[in-house]
Formats: sequence, structure tokens, C-alpha cells
Amino acid sequence: MDNPHTAATKFAADFGAMEYALKRMPKYRRKNRAIAEADWDAFARDLGQEFFDHVVKSGTAKTLVGEPPRRLLADMQWDPPNPVPLSNVSQLMVNGVCRVRNSYFHGEKFTGGPAGQWERDAKLIEEAHAVLKEAQKFAFNQPRSVVDPA
Repeated sequence: MDNPHTAATKFAADFGAMEYALKRMPKYRRKNRAIAEADWDAFARDLGQEFFDHVVKSGTAKTLVGEPPRRLLADMQWDPPNPVPLSNVSQLMVNGVCRVRNSYFHGEKFTGGPAGQWERDAKLIEEAHAVLKEAQKFAFNQPRSVVDPA
């Protein structure tokens, strides 16, 4: 396996660029907040079920959709214990893409774990990045993503 941090760094940079853009669009900035925060739920709603169906059909996010990441709770337990596949676009963006970003930024990726965990972490990052780039193209009707113009 190549250095997974290389792919994770690229994903993090693109995620940051997307979040920056969303916060600057009134439509995708959370309302009634003291700080500027991207509204990923609103962005997902606008992508719609058609986008989720497109991602599933393309097969670019089999692990992300079929075996989604969990979140680490304050008692240091992973929730949910047995995650069910993602079933809609909001789950894909918030419980998939955003959760992978959060896990990486907060140190929960590439830390060891059971056999195959590094490969799973790398796969989740790769797939979350692919979904993020596809969401940009889909949302903004562009032939290429906003942050990956090549």
C-alpha cells in the first residue's frame, strides 16, 4: 500500500476547499449560529436522491455506503456497534464523507487496530474523496470538480 497519509492529505485539502466555498454561499451556511459553519445537510438535500443513486450505481463508494464509518463516543465506544448501510444522500454526505474527514482530522485513522484496519481506513478516505469530488461536479454542473480542475 502506498502511504495512506498522502491520499488523506489530498482529501483533507479538497474537503477544506469545499467547506470554505459552502460557508460563503448563504444557501449552504448554517443559520442562527455565532460562527460560520457549512450546512452539509442543506447541500445533501440539494444533491438529492438522484446523486445517492448515482454513487451507488457507479460503485465508487462500496465500503463507504455498505460498511460506513462509525463515530467515537465520549465513553470511547464506537457507535453504532453494527452500522447498517447508508440509504440516502444525507447519510452519505454527513455520516460518510464528513465523518471520514472528522475521524482523520481527530486522529482516528491509521492508528492500528485489527488486521486490515489500515487498508479499510485508506479505502474509506479514497471513497469519501471520490464522493466529494463527484458531489462538486454534480452540484455545480461541471465536467470537472471545483478543487480538482485537471
